[in-house]
Amino acid sequence: MIKFFALFLFFAFSFANATESAGSLMASSPAIGTLPRFYDDQLIRQSNVITQTPVNLEGPIDSNYIIGPGDFFEILIPNAREIVQVSPEGTIAIYDFGLIKVSDLELFEAKQLILERMKNRYDKRFIGIHLVQLRKYLVNVQGAVWSPGQVTVSGQAKAREAVYSAGHYKPTANRDSIYIHRKGETIATTEDILLQAGDIIEVPHKEWRQTIDLIYAGRTLTVPYIPNRILREYVKEAGINMDKGYVQVSMKKPEYNFTKWISIEQIDRIVPDPLDEIEFHMQMPFVYVGGAVLAVGKVPYDPSMSAADYVAASGVSIITGDFSRVSVLRNGKRVSVDWAKGEILPGDFIEIPRSRYEQIKDVTFFFSSLLAVASTAITIYLVAQQ
Repeated sequence: MIKFFALFLFFAFSFANATESAGSLMASSPAIGTLPRFYDDQLIRQSNVITQTPVNLEGPIDSNYIIGPGDFFEILIPNAREIVQVSPEGTIAIYDFGLIKVSDLELFEAKQLILERMKNRYDKRFIGIHLVQLRKYLVNVQGAVWSPGQVTVSGQAKAREAVYSAGHYKPTANRDSIYIHRKGETIATTEDILLQAGDIIEVPHKEWRQTIDLIYAGRTLTVPYIPNRILREYVKEAGINMDKGYVQVSMKKPEYNFTKWISIEQIDRIVPDPLDEIEFHMQMPFVYVGGAVLAVGKVPYDPSMSAADYVAASGVSIITGDFSRVSVLRNGKRVSVDWAKGEILPGDFIEIPRSRYEQIKDVTFFFSSLLAVASTAITIYLVAQQ
């Protein structure tokens, strides 16, 4: 009886092992159209490299996106997951499948290639391939932007994003057409197309002769010229705060090498010309007066005042000063200016020479003093001889 019971247990144990082996074989080679058991979780291993930790993407990815070094893929099968990064050589390494070249392929092409490599082992219906993080790369933005130069963008960045990263458009930017220089070719487009690594984005300026420069608070803002527009409207558009304490405005016309000064109250009446450089000043400029005046020093600049007005403000008379020989020093050079009507600019030095009467009086006083000293010396000498 005991022998029969032992023989029964032996056959039962052998049958169980055979059934388990057959089940494992079926699980490792599932038939198409049947739901397989979970794959061996050792076939694809999850990466533990810290630098390969992806960040969740926001929004869909364009299927025409070009794969490149730095992109991250997520490979999914039941009970297994692996994060792989496209190497600098343009390949990804999937455990037990070797290297797969995916660089320069569009996203859908790369997915198909990976599936083709893995389909001999797994049913494609149970393989998930996702692009989970896009690479970052450098592009160069030039032209009418506030901070031209290299900027870092994500793999799905478009031309507009690069322009914003470079400080946004200047007011003089011509937004009707943006040029993208790529691998020896130039793409002229108004569309917000996808960028590629190494692209040069050029934002052209509007016609340069139709602009005005506004200079304030240490910065220069170039704005488009609009005919018959008063200076106050340019100031408003540029966002210049007139409450900051601006007191004077200088208007330089580079073509004529001429600078005109106006008071801050006149910006409602002045109409600038193209290419004008308009600077706003917080400190009152001065004119310096020296020579035969009562108060040598600086006088606040007033565009309406002539040389005679500044001299009069410093205190001078026809007896002490010679108006016929008034001279003006400007930028280290002596210039000829009509003392009654000539224009005086901020920083000018007006020199009033002493009149001939004052010069003769000085000479007479000098000789009188010299004679007095000589007389005193003679007197002392004679007294000493006695």
